[in-house]
Amino acid sequence: MSASVASPSRACARWCASTSATPRPTAARVASSRRRRSCRLLLRHEETQRAAVADDANADETAAAAEEEEEEEDDDDDDDAREEVRSLLSNVCVVLCRPQGPQNIGGIARVLNNFGIADLRIVTPEPSALAPPYDAADATTDKATHPAETRATAPLAEEAHKFAVHADWLLRDARRCVDAAEALSDCVFVAATTARARENLPILDARSAVERVKVAASEGKVAIVFGNEATGLTNEELSLANVGVMIPTAGRAGAGAGGRRGEKRYTGGAGPTSLNLSHAVGVVAYELFRELGDGVVSGFNSRLITTEERTRLAEELVAARRSLDVLASSSSSSSSTSTDGEEDEEKEEGEAALLAEKERLLEEKEARAFARVLNAGPIASKDAAAFFNLARRTRGAAKFSRADDAVVAAAREVFDAATASGGGNDVGTKRLSNHVRERTGLSLSLRELDRVARAAKNASAKKT
Repeated sequence: MSASVASPSRACARWCASTSATPRPTAARVASSRRRRSCRLLLRHEETQRAAVADDANADETAAAAEEEEEEEDDDDDDDAREEVRSLLSNVCVVLCRPQGPQNIGGIARVLNNFGIADLRIVTPEPSALAPPYDAADATTDKATHPAETRATAPLAEEAHKFAVHADWLLRDARRCVDAAEALSDCVFVAATTARARENLPILDARSAVERVKVAASEGKVAIVFGNEATGLTNEELSLANVGVMIPTAGRAGAGAGGRRGEKRYTGGAGPTSLNLSHAVGVVAYELFRELGDGVVSGFNSRLITTEERTRLAEELVAARRSLDVLASSSSSSSSTSTDGEEDEEKEEGEAALLAEKERLLEEKEARAFARVLNAGPIASKDAAAFFNLARRTRGAAKFSRADDAVVAAAREVFDAATASGGGNDVGTKRLSNHVRERTGLSLSLRELDRVARAAKNASAKKT
């Protein structure tokens, strides 16, 4: 469009420039003046069009830039949210005071790694948690041979690294301290775990304590402190805490004065509390991750089928089942066939009608069974697809099945054997059903057995 408009405008511009310098007679000058005015109007119109096109282009660029900026802001918001989660968890540290079990230490590293806590601090492990020769202890008093300063930095037992599995890096990176004061020196909030109430220390359950930790973690480093497996935290260590943390347990009836020996030592939240150290750390770490983390649990991504799809699946399965009926195509005409004379025709028709009614009831019963199974619970579309495929393939394969011929052949064997033995062609239903099932693997309904018996008798009669 710009090329077609620009060409006359350039011609107008050249003409205006040439005529403005040349004097002309009055009539010619008036005509020239009108033409120059028209050219100026045309030029002004073109400039307006160009400006409009430029404005549209700028508007599109501005809108695209705004959309990109909005998307970037959304991404930034998501990144900020994830960063906030990471920063909160990174502000949480777990402090183990004088741990004695290398398996517990390794298990703790593993569970912390699972729940996104990477700051582990270990205060002066007991000799049993250390590698030789730092595991030495007095044989009589079980007191550590090496001083606390030495044990604070001594290597952990190999068993601890083994139980940490893929989280042994946490043990290598763990901060090693001589005492709790050193381990907590940079913390703004301290929660100390305990199995019993303490004076001058507010007690919270694990979930409530984690809520307090979340608030404090936005301000700085917070610590969850765990004591020795046998003795717990000392009074000096507890004095550094802001709150005490108990993990409620079911306890045991009769705890306390009338309970078993030793039960009264543990009086946690809802009853006696005595948890393995690594288990206790796992409970608290899970609560921390649940409150501060961004873990999401989900199943497979297949949608659930609707009620309409469930009904259609039931119909497909019923149709597939009906396609497997033996001699179904002869059901309408079999009742009119008689081999014992006209006098028995009415009786046989009555029997056939009764069998047909029983067959109808059986089919309705099977349809209800399919519906009950499908309505028992939610069904994923991926699972339903397999049943739709099964039903449709069954119906398609039934058209090429030779099951009818096989069943009739098996039935003829029974009738031929009965005739050969002098018993005529009167064969019991049970005998016929058992022989057909034995030869073909098919269990037939009464209606199917009636059709098979008629077909076998007719085939035998034609042969003779």
